[in-house]
Amino acid sequence: MSRSMNEKRYTYTDYVTWTGDERWELIDGAAHLMSPGPNMDHQEILVQLSGLLWTVLRGKPCTLYVAPTDVTFEDTEDTPTVVQPDLFVMCGEFRHGERVIDVPALIIEILSPSTARRDRVTKRALYERVGVKEYWIVDGANETVDVLRYDEEQHYEGPQIFGRGDTIQSVALPDVSVEVELIFGEKIE
Repeated sequence: MSRSMNEKRYTYTDYVTWTGDERWELIDGAAHLMSPGPNMDHQEILVQLSGLLWTVLRGKPCTLYVAPTDVTFEDTEDTPTVVQPDLFVMCGEFRHGERVIDVPALIIEILSPSTARRDRVTKRALYERVGVKEYWIVDGANETVDVLRYDEEQHYEGPQIFGRGDTIQSVALPDVSVEVELIFGEKIE
């Protein structure tokens, strides 16, 4: 499979048979090349957030997962959607073999320059459509977190933008409260 995007639609069977070192996601059957390996800033944010969330969720009925883990929202072969969010939290029974087929309570994407538009536009629309109750977009360059939550009409409101000095209180996971300062680490001037 080449790096270039094309209009062809792929099936889940196609997806699981691809070889090579590249990582792909399918959104409504369209293939999207994921960015090259994340940079160190991205990984430091990922480690901080996963540690903070794991500590709060330990022993609770929800489970934290870190990429690369496939999430499919529907078990359709024709136009599958398979994404690998940076972090996501599942509650209740959700496994289908070796993959997740359900809607996470919380999805967190950490922006990379090559995927920022997809995270802010394409994935936002996807996550809203399938019913992800809360979606966090972490912008390491600006040290902000955009939080999108379902409103009464089941559409995303916001985003509410959090920065250093703020605390994010999850609505989807009431036990989760995260100080933004801890996500980005100590600021060195």
